[in-house]
Amino acid sequence: MFNAVKNFFNNIGLFFARLFEKDLFIKIGSIIAAIIIWFGVSISEYPSISRIIYNVPVEINFEGTYAEANGYQALSKSDETVTVYIKGERGEIGNLEADELVASASAEDVMYATDYKLPIEIVCTTGKTFEIEKVEPAVIDVNFDKIITKEVTLTPELSGVKTSDGYIMGDEEDIVIVPNTLNITGPAQILDNITNAAAVVNENAFLTSTTDFRTTSIKLMNGTTEIADENEKLTFDKSEFTVHVPVYTKGTVSLNVQIANAPESFDVDAFKEKLELSVSELEVAILGDSSVDSLDIGTLDMREVDIGSEFTFSTEDFLPEGYEDLNEVHTVTVKCPSEGLVQRSIHFTNSSIQLVNAPSQYDFNIVTSGVTPIFVGPEGSMEQLSSIDVIAKIDILNGFNGSEGYCKLPITFSIPSHSDIWCIGSDGDLSPKATIVATLKNN
Repeated sequence: MFNAVKNFFNNIGLFFARLFEKDLFIKIGSIIAAIIIWFGVSISEYPSISRIIYNVPVEINFEGTYAEANGYQALSKSDETVTVYIKGERGEIGNLEADELVASASAEDVMYATDYKLPIEIVCTTGKTFEIEKVEPAVIDVNFDKIITKEVTLTPELSGVKTSDGYIMGDEEDIVIVPNTLNITGPAQILDNITNAAAVVNENAFLTSTTDFRTTSIKLMNGTTEIADENEKLTFDKSEFTVHVPVYTKGTVSLNVQIANAPESFDVDAFKEKLELSVSELEVAILGDSSVDSLDIGTLDMREVDIGSEFTFSTEDFLPEGYEDLNEVHTVTVKCPSEGLVQRSIHFTNSSIQLVNAPSQYDFNIVTSGVTPIFVGPEGSMEQLSSIDVIAKIDILNGFNGSEGYCKLPITFSIPSHSDIWCIGSDGDLSPKATIVATLKNN
């Protein structure tokens, strides 16, 4: 058999040698005929061949697996394609292409989020039959994990943003990011390590007014530590953010106290000069263009002011919106004078209490036998004080309900002859009251 084939090819060679000595057309036709003859002989003599198919795509088969039911995905593969060595009938595999094959790796043993080594099984999508001699690589490494979505809060990062002299930037809690949350979708192993994200402003600027920056730069964080090189594995539900940066003007304001419920003749200004404030002025940061030279920290009710009384006011309560306390004092204490002051009680009978603004259609009578208010003032003034110096009166319109019967109305006291004495109530009551009976007059 071998000698017959050898003789056949020898004869073919002699045929072509003689053919090329003749006309060119004959030569070309002879070549084509020889190829056809050679192909026919090859098929008849060598019907089975071996082939190498390169770049066969690798697919992970999840169908019906625990991994599919629990949302696992193949996040990475050691090889995206394999090389397949096959053997089969020439007519079956002679023109077989790589896209007719699939290298399938089954996820049937995947139970956890970790790395697995999966064997490769070759499947022909066009139904051709052949023998698989070898697959390279025969096993691939695949990383599996769940894909989840997590919402994180955004914080600002403004490393290149400063303020000019005389200005100050708001604290981080004053800076507003819109939107201020970000939904991140990706592998659970990565997202479990992400606690927050920063909206990064990459501009360099010196600010003199409140400014809005737009950014698309996001930095993933675990606390204060950046998580780098993970963005390509994740997707985000938002891509652009506005960072609102408030800028304050620095200023200094003096602090004042208001006085309430002092006697009509009381010298409020003289009394205020004797008050001691723990802080007389504050350095503040003022948002926007508005500014003031002084601020009222609160009101002292003279009915509550005793010798050496102290009152505390919180900066949170008296600082206007848009003001920041740069001194961080948080509270201001007001100490009332104590040196040279004394207390004195004076009793007033009901006959010495005046009724004013009484409606003419009623008769009013004080039922209460009297009151004993306590007065405070300088020792010299208090030595001169007597009951005739004090006017005790009840304003009927201040609480009268317009009907017959009993009612309680407050008593007020004024000391026209003294501007430095005030009343702090009676028997623990800041506003002493008298019981009044109203009777409708007979016409």
